[in-house]
Amino acid sequence: MTGSVEIAGGGIAGLTTGLAFARKGWRVRVHEQDSELRILGAGIYIWENGLRVLDALGVLDAVIAGAIPAWRHEKRNQDGEIFAQSRIGPDFRLYVPLREKLLRAMFGALIAAGGEVVFNSRAVSADPRGCLLFADGSRARADLVVAADGINSPIRDGLGLLRSRRAVDQFGYRAMIPREPAELTSEIGRAHCENWNGPRRLLYAPCTEDFAYVQLTSLKGDEQANRVPIDRDFWRALFPRLDWIIDRVPDDGRSDWFELIRTRDWSSGSVVLVGDAASGQPPFLGQGGGCAMMSGFALAEAIDRKRDIIAGIAEWKRRERHFIEWVQRVSYWYGRLALLPPAARTAVFRLLDKTQWLKNATLLVAARRDPTVTAEWFDEHALDSPFVFPLVH
Repeated sequence: MTGSVEIAGGGIAGLTTGLAFARKGWRVRVHEQDSELRILGAGIYIWENGLRVLDALGVLDAVIAGAIPAWRHEKRNQDGEIFAQSRIGPDFRLYVPLREKLLRAMFGALIAAGGEVVFNSRAVSADPRGCLLFADGSRARADLVVAADGINSPIRDGLGLLRSRRAVDQFGYRAMIPREPAELTSEIGRAHCENWNGPRRLLYAPCTEDFAYVQLTSLKGDEQANRVPIDRDFWRALFPRLDWIIDRVPDDGRSDWFELIRTRDWSSGSVVLVGDAASGQPPFLGQGGGCAMMSGFALAEAIDRKRDIIAGIAEWKRRERHFIEWVQRVSYWYGRLALLPPAARTAVFRLLDKTQWLKNATLLVAARRDPTVTAEWFDEHALDSPFVFPLVH
């Protein structure tokens, strides 16, 4: 089945969805309100689930070229002592490529596949019958309309699909820092590490030989930790062994207050929500991008299999919504561990680290999901519950 699709939003969700439909011969037009690609943030976590989508779309090699595969994830206290760790193997991969490389690879592939991206085109609402309306008063009709317009989606809100926006009351400052040659061979410079001091966190994730991704996280009301630009003296005092990281953090990083988005539905007629518009979540699992890619890819697959848009949307929601909303909940509650006393939090992490079944059934199952298998395979294996995924992957 082929048709036309108008997509609001040229970020990860919009470009993935557009590329997935273009690969199937659809006429695809993506509308981006900015004058160029929105290169927001720094690096982006892509676990096995997202890597499988990129591979299926033919852009994996371009995205991870030059990126360093993760080999170990650690949790350390303010004294540098490891209290939990896990190894990442070839069947369970993690890369943190530059966000710019991901977006440019998908953009180039979309254009090569015959898709179109229109810049300076701001969508403000949609009609469930298949019409996208723009700020300049113009409109575009299509067989399918996709709202990939982010956490503040006016299309979602105009259709009455928003159920709630929950403030997580946590703040994050994200940036890229340069890497020194000595870090390429040192154990501490190669590992992905989440450093804790009370409720404050400093995440260090190697991206390439030249850059690493850093995220500083703190609770609402922690004025010094919430400060932008960051208070380097304050963070050095919290993590005295990590001054080599803190001293390189730039003043122009991205700062966000995290939120959890819950929707009444993912669709209205022939208008659907993907990405943060449908499933915005705090970044504590590194699954925001993965969920967006899975959702957009699976939408195109479901409609193509059903050969009917409405039936395909229904199949897509049945397969994807329960799972992605479960990932949202896990991400939210993982973030709430910051509220625990340090000793209790350390005990929880050690339990997760030592209990393989519990680890698979909570923090890592999302990353093991294979979004490229067919819906019939899921039905045959009765995989309606996300908790059984570790048994078959």
